[in-house]
Amino acid sequence: MADSPVRACKRFLVARCARLWRRPRLTPEQLRALRPGDILIVRQHNQMGDMVCATPALRAIREAWPEARLHLVTSPVNGAVVAHHPDLARVLTFSQKMWRRPWALTRFIRNLRRPRCEVAFILGSVSFSITSAAIALACGARWIVGPDSRPYGWDLSRHLFAVELPASPVVDRHAVLHNLAPLQAVGIDTGDRSTVVVPSAAERELARRVMADLGLRPGFWALHPGAGKRQNIWPAERFAAVARRAAAAGRQVLVMRGPADAEVVREMFALLAEGPGEQIVAAPLLPVGACAALLEQADRYLGNDTGMMHVAGALQVPSVALFGPTDPDLWKPPSDQVVALRSPRQSLDPRGGEFGWMENLDVDVVWEAWANLPGRTAAAPRDGEKRNA
Repeated sequence: MADSPVRACKRFLVARCARLWRRPRLTPEQLRALRPGDILIVRQHNQMGDMVCATPALRAIREAWPEARLHLVTSPVNGAVVAHHPDLARVLTFSQKMWRRPWALTRFIRNLRRPRCEVAFILGSVSFSITSAAIALACGARWIVGPDSRPYGWDLSRHLFAVELPASPVVDRHAVLHNLAPLQAVGIDTGDRSTVVVPSAAERELARRVMADLGLRPGFWALHPGAGKRQNIWPAERFAAVARRAAAAGRQVLVMRGPADAEVVREMFALLAEGPGEQIVAAPLLPVGACAALLEQADRYLGNDTGMMHVAGALQVPSVALFGPTDPDLWKPPSDQVVALRSPRQSLDPRGGEFGWMENLDVDVVWEAWANLPGRTAAAPRDGEKRNA
């Protein structure tokens, strides 16, 4: 499909500006030979699961330059996911609203330039971000390393970037490997593909207070019935059914939620109105880090294909992850503690071509998988916690 006149004009102007800001080139060998004191990493995408899957890429950069301080710029929704990542010296968040708020933008750029980063990495996903390129330029780094923009229709990267990384608009391998592949192409890699989420001491204290308020003991069973994408949601009545079975087996069940999950949680508890109330409780709306701290105390987790699934996987919580339209071979957390169940078929659904999957996941199948997880009664400290001790 041809570009609109506005988009075609934008592409032309961006390409012309890129030529004016042309940067010197480096070979991969020259890049790896640099000894920067500070490195900026820009990853602006909003999806929480994608950010968790990118944490091994952060580890790869840390291992390539173990003496450097790493500074990450990410979106506000993902700032909390990596706020206490052991490989990062600092996390800055950038909101698109800042383009309309000159004082906030000026303050952000001042903070961005304060460490005087010599190298900036742009870690892409399945799209090319002009904003990320602008942030890398604004930091003042001499060397910018970023994805090839041409697969996305932009003639930009060959002028601005000292090293162009291979880029793919399609996730054709596990998301962790998709994030690592561009770095691997220039000799930057890690042997540890595990993902990382580390709650802070304050977040763990908040989780303890929530547990006390709800009467929860360590070893409760946690489930999250929502998802950012409606087509990924297993029906609320089926979550209610497995929660009832867990309660009947004497388990405490914590129902977790995110900002977009109020409706599905309300529907689930309406269905549970006649059930064992004290055994099944709802968590308040909490920051991501506090949710992670709660999961550290859970015996097991059940949820849809969504960001919290990746948080549970990073924490090595024994989990059942429910998949429909997305492929678990690409998106299941890279942990042996996570069991993926995918709907066996799709039914016609008037809501659209991506719907009609989740209704075909059977309650008995999900319950058996969840009940038969090995579980854990005490959460061991994560690697990141040990490193921060």
